Amino acid sequence: MQNTQSTEAYGKERASRYDQFASVTMGDRKRQRSYLQDLLHRQPLAHGAFLDLGCGTGFFSEVLFEHRPDFNGHLVDGSADMLELARQRVQKDGRQASFQHALFDAIDWSALPMFDVVFSGYAIHHLSDAAKWTLFGRIHASLGPGGAFILFDNFLPRQPDDRDLIEFLTCREIERKTRHVTPLEQIIETDRKLKAAENDQEASFEEHLQQLRAVGFGHVVPVFLEARYGGIVACK
Repeated sequence: MQNTQSTEAYGKERASRYDQFASVTMGDRKRQRSYLQDLLHRQPLAHGAFLDLGCGTGFFSEVLFEHRPDFNGHLVDGSADMLELARQRVQKDGRQASFQHALFDAIDWSALPMFDVVFSGYAIHHLSDAAKWTLFGRIHASLGPGGAFILFDNFLPRQPDDRDLIEFLTCREIERKTRHVTPLEQIIETDRKLKAAENDQEASFEEHLQQLRAVGFGHVVPVFLEARYGGIVACK
């Protein structure tokens, strides 16, 4: 959660319920973990380090450590309560993990090593577009030769008229997961309130692809797109 407004939305109580909440509201989390596992199997790993930007509870950091337990993992999040949950989740079995409580614009990139993989899951959409594209440049510079940036996030259609459809499809899936306990209209209303509370600022999937290429990534590949949730891998 990487701006002040979104970070304040993730205090101790919300953090404790985040994984349960995400399993209902953030697409097919099991499938997303499988996507990440498969992408890591295709990624050359030479520098022995990864970075998880907006690590939350460590849900995806765990996958990175499972793939390479010997790697040096750097986990960053703007919520101290989320970061503590990530620490409890991944700091075991002699893993080399460091944890930084910081917003993205406060990260001291010069103090970090070169990474094989930078991953970010459902955090960058809280930034303004200008801040997103600046961050992409910093991520590119932090990757060693052949390194990859793997981004899972929320996206909006380029055309405003299409956004109601994506909202409907997203909330319809939430309705199915909750077994129609809550009326769809109420789910949509709650979804809008949460997005406003967290200062969501999604850009289009296409614009992300364009901007990643613009900062120098040589191969930028869409991985999945399901309603508002999508994945991209950008290789240096």
